[in-house]
Amino acid sequence: MSNPREPYRFQSLSVPGGGFVTGFLFHPSAPDVLYCRTDIGGTYRYDFAEERWVSLVDHVTDPGVWETYPLSIALDPNHPSYLYTMVGLYPDHKIAFSDDYGKTYVYFDPPVIDELGYTATMHGNAAGRSTGERLVVDPYDSNTLYMGTMEDGLWKTEDQCRTWTRLTVAAPGKSNETNISFVEIDPASGGPGRPAQRIVVATSGREGSPGDDVRGPSVYISHDAGTTFAPIEGEPAPIIGGSKDYPGYVGQRAAFVGRYLFISYAAYNIGWSGWHTYGCDTGLCYDGALIRYELDESGRVTEALDITPPNIINPSFHDAEAPGRRLGYGISGIGIDPQVPGTLICSTITAAPDTIYRSTDYGVTWQPIMSGLSIGNIDWTTAFQKPEYNGRDSLIHWMSDLKINPFNRDMAIFNTGAGIFVSRDLTRADQGEPVTWTNFNEGVEETVHLNVYSPPAGDVKVIDIIGDYGGIVFTDLDQPVENSFANERGDRWITCMNADYPDSDPNLLVTTPRGNWRGFTKGGLILSRDQGRTWTKLPDPTGLSASVDEWLKEMDRPNVTSGWTAVSADGKTILWVLGLPVYASRAVYTHDEGKTWGRSLLHDRNGERLPEDALPTLPFKVMADRVNPNVFYGFSDYTEGQGFYVSVDRGETFHAIEAPEGFPKVDLAGIDSEQHYEIRVEPGREGVIWFAMQEGGLWRVTYDVSQNALAGERVSKPGDFIKRVGLGKPQDGSDVQTLFTSGTIQGEYGFFRSHDGGVNWIRINDDQHQYGDIRSISGDPRVFGRIYVATGTRGLVYGDPVNG
Repeated sequence: MSNPREPYRFQSLSVPGGGFVTGFLFHPSAPDVLYCRTDIGGTYRYDFAEERWVSLVDHVTDPGVWETYPLSIALDPNHPSYLYTMVGLYPDHKIAFSDDYGKTYVYFDPPVIDELGYTATMHGNAAGRSTGERLVVDPYDSNTLYMGTMEDGLWKTEDQCRTWTRLTVAAPGKSNETNISFVEIDPASGGPGRPAQRIVVATSGREGSPGDDVRGPSVYISHDAGTTFAPIEGEPAPIIGGSKDYPGYVGQRAAFVGRYLFISYAAYNIGWSGWHTYGCDTGLCYDGALIRYELDESGRVTEALDITPPNIINPSFHDAEAPGRRLGYGISGIGIDPQVPGTLICSTITAAPDTIYRSTDYGVTWQPIMSGLSIGNIDWTTAFQKPEYNGRDSLIHWMSDLKINPFNRDMAIFNTGAGIFVSRDLTRADQGEPVTWTNFNEGVEETVHLNVYSPPAGDVKVIDIIGDYGGIVFTDLDQPVENSFANERGDRWITCMNADYPDSDPNLLVTTPRGNWRGFTKGGLILSRDQGRTWTKLPDPTGLSASVDEWLKEMDRPNVTSGWTAVSADGKTILWVLGLPVYASRAVYTHDEGKTWGRSLLHDRNGERLPEDALPTLPFKVMADRVNPNVFYGFSDYTEGQGFYVSVDRGETFHAIEAPEGFPKVDLAGIDSEQHYEIRVEPGREGVIWFAMQEGGLWRVTYDVSQNALAGERVSKPGDFIKRVGLGKPQDGSDVQTLFTSGTIQGEYGFFRSHDGGVNWIRINDDQHQYGDIRSISGDPRVFGRIYVATGTRGLVYGDPVNG
């Protein structure tokens, strides 16, 4: 028996850009074909006619979220409609192939790497994702592709990804390199009927290490279509000194122009990701270089010329611990102009500020055309990215790739950790005039949304809690907002975990953000009286305990999680559990908006106070009853038999309470990426709580304050998988809240709506509108049938009945 369906129309609540776009490809022989890959949000194709990016992963389900992590994309020069992507999230890894510009796909397995049948791994959000393409198609043989992996070396297929052969990339006397950072083919080394012979690959240099964790050769070159490889001659040597973690330069990207091969290099030397530490996503870069290799007809290097642009960012740079370093940052992006050979652009990486240089003489001389806010013009059309909201400075960072349109040399694009920028007047640099760049984010929605709420009154329709950007309130669902949560100077807070408001006064809003990366805001508990338009940071709860004080000290540093908060039904009491994870030792309350604070005390079922030494490891997340201002609920790790707590004195004390019979034994206190189970306290009804328990189903739990007891039942059918739950306006004539969920019901995955408390469901999406990783769902208390879907891959979307 299939689920009934109702057609819905889904649209984005736009937070344009917002995430790390890791690379671009223009098709080399067909105009107006452009793709970008992102680290967590899949692949996009640019629609030149509509002037917007089009997501190619909206069909992806939550169980199939592996498809939204592209490590590399590849185009076939002879077939403009062909698109390949390397995608994966353990344990699922695939090469996705489309012959219709990404509208539909077939999937090939990666090569098997051992006798147990395990395949090569690939993941687009891994350390090192900022480098060049690892998958390339031979320009003269559409059946031949080369694929570099991050753990399992270099591979070649001659039957369009159906079977694979592992290639040997190794320094003399050393083992095969396993970690490949890019693959590049020289189109001049082949021709019609003759596959390309010259292949260049960059590696982490691990296997060729001379010892002491110093990187060996990074870049290798083959002149026989991958049969043999040798280290390229003339690479920059490792600089020893300063940080001892994996010194040495790793190839970032490459481009062939006639007899020249250009390779950018960066040296990161920060070891948190081991030998994978060679991309901007792993932290500070210590040095870099741009090398122009001149090749003779046989491909032998006749000259390796260091053409690194001069350091205009810090001309007097000197590293006393490693005097050989020249820059203090790396070189990453390389963009060539096929219409005028010798014209190219390149980008710094992790410079302050990152800078774009342009050359018209094959890199002999350079002209800076963008650097911070001082060189070039930037038209900030994505409002929240304006300098006035980012410390009066440019937020451009992680500029690892840039490309020139091969059919329009005035058009160039570059990536950042916050979306895309474009220039349409690049050749103005020929006259010494400023080049203008502008946001190029229309259609790109790849922010990670952690929780979503829809208040019952006020101008604000949606409260959106976002990783990296803190939070946003929407008054118009179809217009991007001006800024995320910010202080009186416009400086943004970042990454909140949740928000809360009393239904009786939704103008009052509380949340716990991190302080921003540059220290212009500090983490803590902030309060708004106008639904999130303006904010006040409340005083910190200092002196209550060593555990609380230690985390407050941590929060003085940028980008440290502040914790989780809840506000009573009358708005007079605020609870705050500091930290990540949230532990009972850091649970505090205030009845006067932070003027005074107290610690929430926990007791067992016998009324005995829990010992202090148990609290630092006891997970504890709090929520308020939506009707009774005295009642708060505490959720913990039920796998240890301590899942539920209740306070009837406004959060001052909590008492353990027996769970409903048969309730799944899981940790209910997870936040951020560990929030596996969505919990919703029902508005308008005292003591009613809904739990989306994944394979444990959907539970309706009630708390009877007079009996101090919980009761509950699983309302979904056996076998149904309920990942998220939200509540919305009842049907006309009913007082039963409309339920929304994502998951699998009667064997069918989708988004669903129920009007009878979860007994029967209507599917409300189709197979082309699935949106990948679903983090939170809410209905709308004012608009019947409306659903808000917070994703970790495709931004925030909302849906309305087509016939509503």
